Amino acid sequence: MRRVVLYMMTSVDGFIAGPDGDLDWMISPDPDRQAEGLEQLHAIDTALIGRGVYDEMVAYWPTATGEYADRINAMPKLVFSRRPEHLTWTNARVVPVDGDTDLVDQVTRLKRQPGKDMVLFGGARLAQAFARWRLVDEYRLCVQPVALGSGRPLFGDLDTRLPLTLTAVRRFPSGAALITYRMPETS
Repeated sequence: MRRVVLYMMTSVDGFIAGPDGDLDWMISPDPDRQAEGLEQLHAIDTALIGRGVYDEMVAYWPTATGEYADRINAMPKLVFSRRPEHLTWTNARVVPVDGDTDLVDQVTRLKRQPGKDMVLFGGARLAQAFARWRLVDEYRLCVQPVALGSGRPLFGDLDTRLPLTLTAVRRFPSGAALITYRMPETS
């Protein structure tokens, strides 16, 4: 079965966006982090994206160059949205969702399809919904060397504890650290 891997930048104090949704606190990736990101892209074959993040990504990636950009542009991109959308980015299509039950059904169906793992790039609300409904199998949190004090937390709307198992930690020269957690196996 395919897995959903959430890849998200976070501050040391657990925020994925600042108080006004700002993201200017994220540091530029150093060469080691860029190489790690490319390595991760080879383990997945589908990007899961919220509608707002799609708008941000489509403004940059279709005209970007390099191996990372080529990989992002070529892979299927599933954009979760409550309304029909016309998408212009190559290999992007809407996954219609009408509420949480529909989201769970759609993701469960996607996990059962053949293929490699899928990466969830977000946005914040979509990532929170995936976490709340236990749809993420692995969390790859790139912790930035900054504390924000307030903002949008990744796990801000959980109704119960989310037990995770630490599987890897990788430090980068920039001061960022990639911390990987998996959901415990269920029987």
